[in-house]
Amino acid sequence: MSDYENKALLKILGPLELEVMKVIWIRKEATVQNVLTELNKQNDYAYTTIMTVMNRLDKKGALTRSKLGKGYVYKPQYTPNELIQQNSSEQVEHLLHHYGDIAIMQFVDAVGHNPDQLHKLKELIQKLEQVEK
Repeated sequence: MSDYENKALLKILGPLELEVMKVIWIRKEATVQNVLTELNKQNDYAYTTIMTVMNRLDKKGALTRSKLGKGYVYKPQYTPNELIQQNSSEQVEHLLHHYGDIAIMQFVDAVGHNPDQLHKLKELIQKLEQVEK
C-alpha cells in the first residue's frame, strides 16, 4: 500500500479499522479470529475489540459479511483505491449539495494554484465535453 493510500485511508478509517482492513484486503476474506490472530502477532487485542471493529466496518459499508457457522466471514466491499474514490466522491457530492457554485469556485481556485492539477482538470473537462457531443 502506498504512502498516499495509507494517509488517505487514515482520513476515512480509524487506525485500528485500517489495520483490520489491511488484513482482510490481503486475505480477501476473514473471520474475526483470522484477523485477531494476525493482529496479535504484534499487539494484544481482545476478541471482542476486533469483533466490534469489524461489525462497525460492516455497518459503514467497508465490509460485507455472511453467516459461517456460529459467526461471520467478512469480505472487503472495496479495494483500498475504490474506498478512497467512494469516500472522496461522497465528500464532493456533500460539498456541492450544501454549497453549490461556491464549492465549485473554491475547488477551481485551489486547483488553479497547482499547474499540474490545473492541466489535469482541463483534460477532464475536455473529455467530458467530447462525451456530451
